[in-house]
Amino acid sequence: MNFTGDPRARQRAERGFAIGLSALLLCATLWPLRENWRENPRDSFPLSYFPMFSDKRGETYEVTHLVGVAGNGERRKIRHTYAGTGGFNQVRRQIRKTVRRGRAAELCRSVADRVARVRRGELAEVAEVRVVTGEYGLNSFFAGNQKPVAEEIHAVCNVERNR
Repeated sequence: MNFTGDPRARQRAERGFAIGLSALLLCATLWPLRENWRENPRDSFPLSYFPMFSDKRGETYEVTHLVGVAGNGERRKIRHTYAGTGGFNQVRRQIRKTVRRGRAAELCRSVADRVARVRRGELAEVAEVRVVTGEYGLNSFFAGNQKPVAEEIHAVCNVERNR
């Protein structure tokens, strides 16, 4: 089409294109919402219905992680970076897989060796490393009570420091 002679026709065409493109993008964005009413919804990339935000959650959540125990019995958090490289969720999945494969003792020993090299801070007082699966009450956890409701210990290793 040649719009050189009529600027209004060009404006109408551009406006029509913008409206059509906007409607198409809006439909593509809203299309995944139909999954919310299906019996077996399927999530897909890049058009997601965001089940991580819309699924109902239970009262508790289970997570496999590392715990340090100081000489006085106090629990200390051991960061995921002591167990592997990558982001928090990626390493957390690696820890869970390692435990499922029956290799919790190897992981425990490896983390205990890394903790043994720490000379300052809270981890310098850790005498024991544990690989545990803890079940946490979500409401109480986010209210400040971060003690597990239940806990399964998969492996325990002493931290051997050469002082």
